[in-house]
Amino acid sequence: MSSAASSPSKSPPASGVLRSLATRLWPSKGAAGNALRPTNIGIAGLPDGIGQLPAHVPVSLIAADSSSAAAWFPALIEDALAAGPLGLVASGTQWLDELLKRPAVQAAYQAGRLRLWTLSPGLHAQVRRNGLSALLQELERTGLPPQHALYLYDAQHLLSGLNVAQLARVSDQLSTLCRQRPRPVVLGFTPPLDTSALLPTLRNLCRMSMHIATLHADADRWRLSLDRWSSDTGALFQTGFGLVQDASTHRLAADGTRTQGATPELVSAADQWSVLATRASVEGQRGIPGHWRIFDGLEDIEVAAATCVASTVLIDAGSASDFESRARLVHHLRLSRPPTLKIVVRENLGKLRTHSEQALLQLGASVVVYREVGFSRLLQLLQDINAQSHTRKVHPDYAQALDSFMPPRERGYQAPARFCTLVRGMLDRTHDIGLSHSMVRLSMLDQMPHIDALRACHTSRDGDLFTADHEAIYVFLFACREPDVELALQRVFALPLTQLFTSQATDCSAPGIRAMTDQLQETLRKGVPDYSALLADASAPPAAVLVNSSATPKAQAPKATPALPQHNPMEDPQPSAQPRVAASPQVRPHPIGRRAVPRALGMASA
Repeated sequence: MSSAASSPSKSPPASGVLRSLATRLWPSKGAAGNALRPTNIGIAGLPDGIGQLPAHVPVSLIAADSSSAAAWFPALIEDALAAGPLGLVASGTQWLDELLKRPAVQAAYQAGRLRLWTLSPGLHAQVRRNGLSALLQELERTGLPPQHALYLYDAQHLLSGLNVAQLARVSDQLSTLCRQRPRPVVLGFTPPLDTSALLPTLRNLCRMSMHIATLHADADRWRLSLDRWSSDTGALFQTGFGLVQDASTHRLAADGTRTQGATPELVSAADQWSVLATRASVEGQRGIPGHWRIFDGLEDIEVAAATCVASTVLIDAGSASDFESRARLVHHLRLSRPPTLKIVVRENLGKLRTHSEQALLQLGASVVVYREVGFSRLLQLLQDINAQSHTRKVHPDYAQALDSFMPPRERGYQAPARFCTLVRGMLDRTHDIGLSHSMVRLSMLDQMPHIDALRACHTSRDGDLFTADHEAIYVFLFACREPDVELALQRVFALPLTQLFTSQATDCSAPGIRAMTDQLQETLRKGVPDYSALLADASAPPAAVLVNSSATPKAQAPKATPALPQHNPMEDPQPSAQPRVAASPQVRPHPIGRRAVPRALGMASA
């Protein structure tokens, strides 16, 4: 370890500065006899004595990101110097150079109340061999008086990579050091950090450390998370406090928001019960609470929410063409406001597609409320989620956050090979986000020409595709869950399914859908025709003409329709024996029949 740091302008070289300051580090006898003043944590307004650092025990303070480190640690040093002299150890001089630009720190350094050291490159190896003995001996040799507080910045360089025995030795040495010193001993940890590995280490430090805190940056606010902390009212565990930065002093202060638990639940906040709603989200409703603030458009509600901390923002889902504006607002609010803000999207004009619903949750919505939910139930739901904090990570780039949930631009009929490629691509892209799709194999009636069945099929949504082989029509429904398949098929086909097909096999699992595409790929070797040109032919009769064609379908089939081998699956002793598809337990072959499956009432939550 070396005792050096860059000094302010017109200062002598580092070695000369240390020699000249060494004699001034020792205070007068009168100063030594003064009562010790409490040392603050660099954050104002924390309750129950939490804002004061204890002595005789180690204190671990973690900056989870660079913004937190920049906002917290300089103020922490200034508070330590306001309480008394300080010895500061850092891993390098760059941060110390920036720190010395602050007037209070520079004045303390020039007056000899601040002593600076930097760690030598080989110190970590010595810590592994002998613990902190080399560090402590060096501090004593170069002059760290007992009345100085001791702050170790970038303390991860000392503790990283220690095994259990080495950590136990360091803990004993650190405990002895803390007991001997009347002022705080603070370990500061800066990014990049693996907090999942660091926190267990710190919890076991000195046979259960009771003072561990982490600062996180949340948009224009910060959050101080106390993993464990001793306060005037007793021990605190997993307690969080919302913070805001003063625009003039750039110092952090508590904003009155408090959370509790590993998954933070709101305990208190100034605007906890405030609700901001778009007019369309409550259109025609009675009993709207008087304290709700109603806004005409998304722009107005975005401006009003710009200062909210724990309010609830209720917006309408609008129509399918409105999805983009809603999605962007949800993403913006989630990234720009603290996680205690609740964002609720309520269906009002139509039903959101499953992938749109999941995308809104991924972009930061707290919950999506279905159209069937009555207003009284909505009020109860808002009360139920009032204490929630958003914990799901949101990608900072809107396009990337949304991409996996959006279907490809293709829809409708695809040549079999293209159909297989598109389906597999959608499965690959949505594999990690839990989006469920459905594939349906519809076996053709013996008398039904393929072209007539295909013309009866109409998909109006991107990602919904269909194709055909010699025996069946295949329909892929993007982000369609199994309970919704029957209703979706009734929407897709202009004719009753009984007039077109004999049976259907549905699979909603990714392995089963892949098996179906593999089976379809195998049939391509038999020369499966491509109906693209026929379906695009403007002279082809519309599907409505086919309503009365079920009695004599072949008579109305276009002459250009390719001749296909006839196959009646009802005469096959094993009509559904498709080796690859049958291997999936999700496949349910059954005769065609109409089964209306209503969408479950309720809400989708993040």
